[in-house]
Amino acid sequence: MIIGLAIGYFFGSTSPGLLTSGDTAVPDSSAGTAAGQTQVQLVNHIQADLPEQDVFVEMEPGSDQVVRPDIDQAEDLAASELFAASAPAEHDPFKVGENPLGPFSKGDSLGFTLGDWLAADGSGSYTVDGATAQLELSMERLVPNGVYTVWCSKIKLPPEPLVIDVPCGALDGSDNSFTADEAGAAQVSISMSPLQPSTETVVNALALAYHSDGQTFGPEPGPFGSSTHVQLFFLMPPLGE
Repeated sequence: MIIGLAIGYFFGSTSPGLLTSGDTAVPDSSAGTAAGQTQVQLVNHIQADLPEQDVFVEMEPGSDQVVRPDIDQAEDLAASELFAASAPAEHDPFKVGENPLGPFSKGDSLGFTLGDWLAADGSGSYTVDGATAQLELSMERLVPNGVYTVWCSKIKLPPEPLVIDVPCGALDGSDNSFTADEAGAAQVSISMSPLQPSTETVVNALALAYHSDGQTFGPEPGPFGSSTHVQLFFLMPPLGE
């Protein structure tokens, strides 16, 4: 239950942060952070039994409308060209809105297929040592030469969900960006304040966002669906799991 709900309220939330310092959301490094190492296995939305949120396929070839690929369509649509939306598209992974899959106005072609997008993979480790933590990630089959950012998020689950999206590492976003090589491979090493273990009401997450315009936005993820596209993510487990 934690995992499913947390994914939905993390990606694309515009709610105010749980923890703030002035006007800036910050990770919680208070007492209670577990020491030790967590193995990280990144997944995509389809693997998490959710529709993709930030990439889209044409409703009909040549049309100006696009929709989100759903779970049961992924295999059939693997060879389909992917597009951005022409404007930011609010996330709705649990289909609570009237048109959770779209249609949306079609933006630029992303230059790859759904199969290419879903082939991305990544793993690594998150290690806590006292007041510091180290995130080590290795990815393959990302968008070749693609610009990416890594995000840390704290999620308060329903009935009153609140979310903060902050750059992993420095709060100004100076530590969380990287560029994949020509084969789509990348390695990331980020020193950061420790995240709290997830609980029944609050979940911490890590996410990789691809920026199709090649631009990053410092402390903000940017416009989801039109130029910021979450490709892979991981939810921190509860203490002891």
